Amino acid sequence: MAYSVTPISGVNLTSATQTQLASDGTTTIPAMGPLGNEVFGSDGLRYVFAKAGNAFTAGETSCSINTTTFVATSTGGAYIAPATALASGEYGWFGKASV
Repeated sequence: MAYSVTPISGVNLTSATQTQLASDGTTTIPAMGPLGNEVFGSDGLRYVFAKAGNAFTAGETSCSINTTTFVATSTGGAYIAPATALASGEYGWFGKASV
């Protein structure tokens, strides 16, 4: 199990990020952010915080992340989904080789 070696608190690289209701009472937002934030993991991967654009199986490979919206999809890319499954619309950390 990888953990962040970047000096930032509250990062859980292995599961979905908790969400909370925004002030409008209807919009769900991640408790962590912002989207596109990057940290380095103890496993040598660079992780990017993104929103799941579709459902992901645990550790799914070949994920891509849109660099404008930071929405991850299963459309063939170099990222790896978190170690637990994500539903569409959930937030999590997607890993990629840092070299």
